[in-house]
Amino acid sequence: MVFLDTSVFEEVRDDERELGSSLIVAGLSCLLAGFGAWLHWEVSAFTPENAFINCFLLGSIFLAGMYGVSTLLVYVLMVQFFRVQVDLLAIVRTMGYAAAPMALSVLMFVPVLYPLFALMPLTLLLVAMIYAVQAATGARPVEAVVSCLISLGLMILVLGVVAISSSGPEAPIGAGQFGLYYEF
Repeated sequence: MVFLDTSVFEEVRDDERELGSSLIVAGLSCLLAGFGAWLHWEVSAFTPENAFINCFLLGSIFLAGMYGVSTLLVYVLMVQFFRVQVDLLAIVRTMGYAAAPMALSVLMFVPVLYPLFALMPLTLLLVAMIYAVQAATGARPVEAVVSCLISLGLMILVLGVVAISSSGPEAPIGAGQFGLYYEF
């Protein structure tokens, strides 16, 4: 995925040994995104009190949980709405590797470029999710795009609502960086 090689999704789709690796990729990507959010607040003029706990620790865990929910939502949409034959573990394996672009959020600490490294990973994540869903399901492109847009949109909406319903960077469970998206 680092070199935008989408054939990795087809390779891991049927390889049961890749489940652990895909979960590690997703977990590390969420940790790097949380670390980037924490670094962003550390180099900014305003550093919230519990930034390390909120942004890095709790934010990484909540982001990973929300990504897991969005993966399950893709599965449900494909099976229930589009009536596509889907193997749940194939979706989990491919979507785990599709989470890799979230790791680019670690560069959000660069003061002038933080909007780029806050938004670009989500765009790349959407593209990777679409390729992952198509590889895992064999669904038509429109079905993959719709299911990925809905699931990623829900994830961003939930994290954004948590962020703006509280006091910005001091948002609970590390959702503070998602409040930035509503500023754009």
